[in-house]
Amino acid sequence: MHVREARPSDADAVRRVAEAAWHDAHDPIVGPDAVEDFLAKYYDPDDLRDRYRTGDSTTFVAIADGDLVGYASGVPSSDGYTLGAVYVRPDSQGRGVGSQLLERVEGDARDAGYGAIDLVVMADNDDAMGFYESRGFERVDDHHDEFLDVDGYVYEKEL
Repeated sequence: MHVREARPSDADAVRRVAEAAWHDAHDPIVGPDAVEDFLAKYYDPDDLRDRYRTGDSTTFVAIADGDLVGYASGVPSSDGYTLGAVYVRPDSQGRGVGSQLLERVEGDARDAGYGAIDLVVMADNDDAMGFYESRGFERVDDHHDEFLDVDGYVYEKEL
C-alpha cells in the first residue's frame, strides 16, 4: 500500500469510499437518509475534482493492489489545522490504512508550521473515538453538527 496526494482523477473513487465508509459508520447514528444528504452535499465528484485542483485543503489517498481504499483530508486555516476526514473502505479497515493516512495529514500540518491538529467526531461513534484516542488525541470540547443534527466532540492532538 502507498499513500499519495489526491488527484482530480481520484474523485469518483473517493466518492465510492465515502459512500461505503459513511454508511458503515454513520447509518446507525444519523440514519441512511441523512448520510445520503451529507454525501450529496460534500462528496459531489465534480466538487472533489475542483477541490483537488485548487488546494483549499489537502487530501491524501491510500492505494492498495491498484485500488483506492481510503482517504484523509487536512484543512489549514488561520484558526488552526483541522483533520476533516479519515475514511477507509470497510473491507480494508484494520490493516493500518487509517493510521498511515493520519500520519500523512499530521506530517502535512507539521510541515505547514502548525503545533496541533483538531477534529470532530460524532458522540456515538465509539470506533472513531477509540481510533483517535489511541493515537494521542484528547477530547477538548463538545460540538453540535447543525447539518446532521447530531452531537459530537472536538478532539485535539499536539504535534
